[in-house]
This record gives sequence, C-alpha cells and structure tokens, in this order.
Amino acid sequence: MAKIVYGVAGQGFGHATRSQEILKYLVSQGHQVLVLTYGQALFFLAAEFEVFEIPGLGLSYQDNKLVYWRTIYKNASQLAKQSKNWRKILRRFRDFNPDFVITDFEPLSALLAKVQRVPLISLDNQHQLTNTKIELPWQYRRDLLADQLAIKSMVWGANYYLITSFFETKITKPKTFLFPPILRQEILKLKPQRQDFILVYQTSDFDGIVKELKKIKENFVVVGFDREEQVGRLQFKKYSHDEWLNDLANCKAVVGNAGLSLIGECLYLGKPYLAIPVAKQVEQIINAVYLQRKFYGRFIPYFSQAEFADFMKDHSKFEANLKKYRRQDNGAIKKKLDEIIGQ
Repeated sequence: MAKIVYGVAGQGFGHATRSQEILKYLVSQGHQVLVLTYGQALFFLAAEFEVFEIPGLGLSYQDNKLVYWRTIYKNASQLAKQSKNWRKILRRFRDFNPDFVITDFEPLSALLAKVQRVPLISLDNQHQLTNTKIELPWQYRRDLLADQLAIKSMVWGANYYLITSFFETKITKPKTFLFPPILRQEILKLKPQRQDFILVYQTSDFDGIVKELKKIKENFVVVGFDREEQVGRLQFKKYSHDEWLNDLANCKAVVGNAGLSLIGECLYLGKPYLAIPVAKQVEQIINAVYLQRKFYGRFIPYFSQAEFADFMKDHSKFEANLKKYRRQDNGAIKKKLDEIIGQ
C-alpha cells in the first residue's frame, strides 16, 4: 500500500468535493493519505481525513468579474504572512515520507514533490487548457494564453496528468488522460424529477441578477445570497446540503456560474444549464462555450430577462439532447489511479 500526499485547492467547494470522492477511494484501498489544503476545503475534508493546513492562494471577485490586481495583492500578502511556516510544512512532508503526491491544482504540494523528488500526479480540470487543443472564439484567445501561463506556473512537470471534463479535446502532451467529471456519491444516487422551478446558484458578487429575476414569470429557488425569505416568485435559501441536493434533483433548469463541478452534476441529472461565467476567468468561459456547442444549455456574459427568455425557448430541445449525454460513474479514473499506483 502507498503513502500519498494529496494537495487540494481550497477556494470554493469544487476541488474539495471531487477530491473527497478520490480520497475516500484511496483510503478504502488501504492507502495512507495526508491532505494538504486550506480555506473552505480545510473544513470540508478535516472531518474524514488527516489534514494539514497550508497557506492558500485565492481569487478575488467584484460584480462577477475576476479582479487581477486584488488577487495578486491578497495572494502576495498571504504568502508573506505564512513564510514563517515553510520549515514546519517541509518537516511535516518529510516526516510523512510519501511514495507520491497527487495535486488538485494546489501548487505547494506540487512544489514539495519536485523539491523532494517524489513522483507527482496532477488530477484537475485546469490542465485541459495546457495539455489539449482548446478551440475558442478569437476574443478570448489572449485571456487563454494568460491562463495557460498561470496554470503552467502553478503545477508543472507532473508524471501524469489526469483531466476531468464533460467535453473531449485533442490531447497534445504525453502522459495526459481525459475522464468524465468526478461525481459525488450523493449525485449518483439521486432520482431526478421535473418540478416547476428553476434553481439559481451564485457564488461571486452578483446582486444584479435579482433585479432581473423579479421581472420573469417563473418560480425560482435562489441559493448563494445568504438570505432566507420568499419575495414574490423568488424563494431565497441559505445553503443546506440536503436541501441543495433535493432542489438540484427536482428543478427543471439551473442558472449559475460555469464551474465544472456543478455543470457536470447537472448534465448527469439531465438539467439544462444557463451558464454565466465569471468575466476574465477563461476556465469558466471555456466550459460555457463547449456547453453551448454541445447544446446542453446556453452561454451568456450577463443575466437579463431577454437572455433568459431565449434560453427557455430551447429548454425542451436541451432536455431532449441531454438524454443522449453519456452518464458514467467514477470508475475509469479510479482504475487509472490503481494502474499508476500498481506500477
């Protein structure tokens, strides 16, 4: 059995939820795992696994736009504050003495693997941008180049790249493999229904959407604004794990940002998706572009009553097309990990 350090990016829950599934599997196979993470992922994973806190890098938003200067400033400040902990982190890594490292877009664990000459596996969706051929409209190509540089600076030189995605692109780098999105067991067990409401989920600063929702004659369940009240056709809910799963299973469509985890869950459940990617965040723009190309939903740069009406005109066509979506569990990527560990 192997000793594995598993680095998890800690901002939001997307990295943490998919890592949770892989971590559970590795532990069930008898492997000893130490998780390096921070932020929201720290609290999410600490109840089940051995977790060691490390300094984390995050993204800053304003009005649903990624703010580069604020992101750089906050990350530089965080690294400066945590510099005194580098020796402690390195000592913990050495004491654990891993056979290899897996990183879900967490740069410090990847760096430790290189410094200590430990084999490194990258398991994320970000490296689809660097290790495969992405086809994007010309107006996004400059941002794509910037994002590719950022990804290469975060995690590089892995022995294997395991990439999760709901769409296929041509692989351009060796030791790179594509897999379907990793799904939580709770999602795999859901039995989706179609009730008369639309689920809205926003995690960045995006208050302007509420003004437009009030103009629309549809029932909405809105999660992500830390409110608990009924306003006309809008039911605001604070996040609750069980309620969220129930609403996700029973809604007739979803409106949200274009993160891979939620899109992957919606496609598996057959829910048409209206994607509003965070501006300047190319990873989300790519997801939204390919979502629209596959005709599983629509990509809009900002929410409006008119854009929503266009989405709903094609709602039944999206539903019909989603019936052809190939639903898979997490077996393929688990099998690949077993193969790598076995070597």
